[in-house]
Amino acid sequence: MGRVSGSNGAITHTQGDHVVWANTRRPALLLPEDAVTLTNFDIAFPDFAKSDAYGFTFATANGFDYSACVSWVSLDPQEWDSGLSFVCNLPAGSNYFEVELTLSRIVAPSSVMGVDGPIPALLGGGGKHMPDGNSALIEGVGPLVRMFAFERVGNAVYLRRKQSVANEGQRVPWNSGNNNSTGSGGYRSGFTYGGNPSAWPVHQIDQRTGGNIDKRRGGPNACSLSDPTNYASLWRGTAVITPGYIKI
Repeated sequence: MGRVSGSNGAITHTQGDHVVWANTRRPALLLPEDAVTLTNFDIAFPDFAKSDAYGFTFATANGFDYSACVSWVSLDPQEWDSGLSFVCNLPAGSNYFEVELTLSRIVAPSSVMGVDGPIPALLGGGGKHMPDGNSALIEGVGPLVRMFAFERVGNAVYLRRKQSVANEGQRVPWNSGNNNSTGSGGYRSGFTYGGNPSAWPVHQIDQRTGGNIDKRRGGPNACSLSDPTNYASLWRGTAVITPGYIKI
């Protein structure tokens, strides 16, 4: 976020040793005649790395044995960086640029945590946006977030996309040894994981109840673990890159 400081009427915004803005400096000189307009401009994010969670219970009530299971898609803790993708060149001598975006989400990701609808958008679709610092959060809920940034390298502008799922350790009290059987082969109620024990259960796949039937993970009567989700996301619209010059 940087630091904003003031002294004797001078206001300065710095990030580390770099002065981002100051009211004692000349403003940026924009070159609208050299602006680049990109239509059908895409900002895309891939599906998340995923695991699963499986709950099983077996009990006797009123002399009747019954069992139940439930299965969930889980999101692994992760950090993803797309790297730099070329957007456009800037005129020689330009050391500054601004971005204006008009975007709509045309491929929405699956829902998470029982939310009615896809992962919430943090950037309003259809309207014009001039992202502060040429970067913005675009989607997020709970432990996951997505963002993008336009970066200048030499005389070119590049797009970088990032997404992450927080790592807060094990969120579920898994069965000891991740096993739904006792040492003698009997039933053990509780949750087991497939993949990453620190993953976040976010989307229910299946649930089954009733009957004296073994519904443990991997059995013929088990809840499905077929993943119905796709958290890939695609935004499309128009990007206007306006180059300029700012005195350093």
